Amino acid sequence: MKAKLLSLMLAIVMNLPLAASAATAADEPSVLVKTEALRKQMVSETLTVYGTVMPATGAAENVSFPRPVQVARLLVAPGQVVKRGEPLLELSTEATATAAYRQAESAETFAQGELKRMEDLAAQQLATHSQVAAARKALQDAQSALAAQQKLGAGLANQTVKAPFDALVAAISVQQGDRIQPGTTVMQLARSGALRALLGVEPEDAGRVRVGMPIRLASVFSSGETVSATVSQVFGAINPQTRLVDVAARLAGSTKGLLPGMQVRGFIDLGGQENWVVPRSAVLQDGRGAYLYQIRDGHAKRVDVTVGVESGGFVAVSGSLDSRLKVVVLGNYELRDGMVVREQAR
Repeated sequence: MKAKLLSLMLAIVMNLPLAASAATAADEPSVLVKTEALRKQMVSETLTVYGTVMPATGAAENVSFPRPVQVARLLVAPGQVVKRGEPLLELSTEATATAAYRQAESAETFAQGELKRMEDLAAQQLATHSQVAAARKALQDAQSALAAQQKLGAGLANQTVKAPFDALVAAISVQQGDRIQPGTTVMQLARSGALRALLGVEPEDAGRVRVGMPIRLASVFSSGETVSATVSQVFGAINPQTRLVDVAARLAGSTKGLLPGMQVRGFIDLGGQENWVVPRSAVLQDGRGAYLYQIRDGHAKRVDVTVGVESGGFVAVSGSLDSRLKVVVLGNYELRDGMVVREQAR
């Protein structure tokens, strides 16, 4: 009887630490969390920029005239699309240009008559060969002067100017009735479909942009389809008006509704590399910087990380990460380093 009682007391004594340990574990607080596996994927970095659509370099042509004229009628307006051969404006030649043409015409007629007279006198031996040569030279000079006036269009009292190619009327710098001096630009035509975008990049990002990088362009007022373009030039100075570095983009193929003067948003693909990625909700911030929690043996383990590119709700991270451990994506705001966690059932 005594032996049985002694054995029972010994068993109770030996089980006491186990019971105390179980009670302690049961009392330790735990947090219910949701976890995901750490994974690697290719992360592309995109730079967002803003700018304006304009005619491509070399695609714009100024319309001007080599003689003084007056604008009789304007037949188009800025922003209008015209086809080749379509009338743009009607001109009347100024009286001074017409007078110069008439003088050249009279001089040519006189020189012809003078040469004929000298040739007749030479036939009668009343004029020398040098006099005939001088008359012939005077006729050639008069003909050259008349040809120059004809090339200037001075002989045209009225003229209808037509579009030399399919174009967009980018600008008109005159009004109906204006008198225009030679060489003054009347309007600017941009070849249809030949467009570029001039974008502004922050100076600290300009060094990362390279010629040939792909860009997606879209109107700032629309979230619809984007237009493909390519970086054609990176300027080497800051634009004094925008305080940004200008980057020119050449549109590739269809412009899909983009028009000169339109404000656009561009997305420059800077390329990418393979990184550890986690959902954005997994990364927290405090006074020490960015961090996340991984689960080791049912406990939360804090891991300080460096945050990289964010794309599609995921963010690239680097640090002392263990690829075998899961990452806490929900419930991490309640965690402290070393706390017991309970993983949410899938």
